[in-house]
Amino acid sequence: MKKFYGILVLIMMTCQIVFSQEIDTVNLSTVIITATRNERNLFEVPQRVDVISCNSIENMPSLAADNLLLMVPGLNISRGASIFGSANISMRGMGNEAGRVLVMVDGIPINKGDGGTVNWNAVNVSDISKIEVLKGPGSTVHGGNAMGGVINLISPLPTKPLQGNVSQSIGTFSTLQTTVGLQGLNKKLYWAVNGGFRTSDGYVTTPVDEQNEYTIPAFLYEYNAGARAGYLINNMSKLEIAGNYYSGKRGTGTDFTGFNFKNDELAANNGAYNLFEVINAHLSYANTFKNNSSLKLNFYTQRENYINIKESLKDTIITRYDVLSIRDDYGFLSNYTISPFKGNTLSLGIDLRYNAVDAADKYVTSSDKVINKGKMGLYGIYLQDELKFRETPFSLLGGIRFDYAIFNDGVFKVENPTRETAFLSDFSSNLDNTVFSAISPRLSVQYYRPEKFRVYIGYSKGYRPPLLDDMCRTGRISGGMKIANPNLKPEYLDNLELGTDLFLTKKMEFSASVFYSVGTDYHAYISTGDSIVLNKKLRPIIIKSNIGKVGLYGAELSFKLKAVKNLECLFSYSYTFTDIIDYKSATDAEDLSGKELVYQPKDLLNLTATWKNKVVNVTTVFSYKGAQWMNDINTEELESYYMIDLQLWRPVYYGMYASLMVQNLLDNHYIDSRNTIAPGRLIFLKLGYNFGM
Repeated sequence: MKKFYGILVLIMMTCQIVFSQEIDTVNLSTVIITATRNERNLFEVPQRVDVISCNSIENMPSLAADNLLLMVPGLNISRGASIFGSANISMRGMGNEAGRVLVMVDGIPINKGDGGTVNWNAVNVSDISKIEVLKGPGSTVHGGNAMGGVINLISPLPTKPLQGNVSQSIGTFSTLQTTVGLQGLNKKLYWAVNGGFRTSDGYVTTPVDEQNEYTIPAFLYEYNAGARAGYLINNMSKLEIAGNYYSGKRGTGTDFTGFNFKNDELAANNGAYNLFEVINAHLSYANTFKNNSSLKLNFYTQRENYINIKESLKDTIITRYDVLSIRDDYGFLSNYTISPFKGNTLSLGIDLRYNAVDAADKYVTSSDKVINKGKMGLYGIYLQDELKFRETPFSLLGGIRFDYAIFNDGVFKVENPTRETAFLSDFSSNLDNTVFSAISPRLSVQYYRPEKFRVYIGYSKGYRPPLLDDMCRTGRISGGMKIANPNLKPEYLDNLELGTDLFLTKKMEFSASVFYSVGTDYHAYISTGDSIVLNKKLRPIIIKSNIGKVGLYGAELSFKLKAVKNLECLFSYSYTFTDIIDYKSATDAEDLSGKELVYQPKDLLNLTATWKNKVVNVTTVFSYKGAQWMNDINTEELESYYMIDLQLWRPVYYGMYASLMVQNLLDNHYIDSRNTIAPGRLIFLKLGYNFGM
């Protein structure tokens, strides 16, 4: 019956309706760069791309950048603990594996090669002017991590000699946040600096049945700073350099100090915590030549120092080890574009990436030290052709990319082992070097008549390389123990998509998107058939492996309407069904064929309304997430839930403004995919000042 319902909804959703304000000046002429790495009008690209404008960003009640993506259909955002936890975003049924969606800031990747994750708290919301979301595989031009899609956060460029903003907010759990930004344009030189600080006492995120006398609130302390400078060499070329720093400390909800244990002095002060320190920078050059060809070069680097304090209690003795990890990501991205003849655009490029991890579990309460290291070099070359057939409405987009990767210098080693790590000693060794490659083609065609309609159909293939954490780290994880798999291969996704748009009036747009995807060599944990005793319980030993095939299909709906003057409404809905087609296991474990992926809701719904008036501006957001399976055999599920967020704001005096934001207005309590209790209702009051805008 459920499958019948899904098929029925899929048929119904072949129509995607959008009523949009000022489509002739906002949507039809909106320029995007994410889909092809070249500037293109939004509807010239035969693929579904959603754009979140500066106006929408300012209206949304958001505490972090991922909150801004709620209005995009097909995106599943998991952040059960709000700002006190980490966010994970999947697209179109990709599941909860990190790194299947590429996230960029101004075209620079920020996913970490070690775990594929993105620290969304490190992204300054006040420094985002537009967000582009490419649906479906983008590996043809962006390589690995773009298997499911691409999210590109774009920073604003200054337009005046001096402009800026400052704000101060106070909210629930004694949360304080300060943001400052300054920028300017002086003839050929532009610059920008920004910074922010946030601290909070936090709340108890641990489920009630797991709380004890050592449970404390999960506190937060974070700050960031960034700078950017650019030089306009001439009207056709630009050179830019930028850098950012972020430090975030998040409590994990336990504290063993003050109980007079035998080794109480070794407990972490103020409780266990996660600490993230991130430094990233990039140097960019862009030039358009007299023959209308163009060249873009980007050099980038990112380093994260990560510390995770792990503590447990055995009788009256504390066991503590600190996870110390240095994660490096470097890259060079290039794009050269030329137009051999009218209506034809050829693009080619070479991308070089390097990822490395140097990590250790250093025991504070014993002599043990568990080391894991690994490096991966990724090298890609791509060719893309955009062809418009003379003066006809037909256009063609095709491309192909070849990627080659080498995993090397992998090490898993246990030094000075005691009984705490004796179970790991058998796995201590230098790891095998691994080489793999991937080919990512795409081909799509569309018929487009501006201000009337368009229809497109396309095929694309994406891939995701293995994560360093899966290839070189052996150790405890939730529910058991994982072992490194240096022979893990990439996973792939073949995607077929059909879309259409009708531009009925200047304020009305009718669109449709349906897709069917098949994932092969999907990554998932499987049992090795062995078990081990951890914390006096028998736990399975598992390994990340390529398990087989997964089918994904669905449809997306969004509806915008400017009902009356200054009132704008947005409705978005997506339905996604996942099916494990083929499951490979090295043991006699239960066959998962026919099961659905975990932590992937079928239904996602968002309703946003913004009303601007002379008294107070109002934005209301209703979001609903359907039930999700918690385990592979689909016998336990997280219940569906909904939230209502509210923001009230208005100008006060000469650039000053005040706002009141309420997240989870009805104080609904739910548990998201990380088994953490939601914080309930959050209330924030903000005062701010904009000048030169």
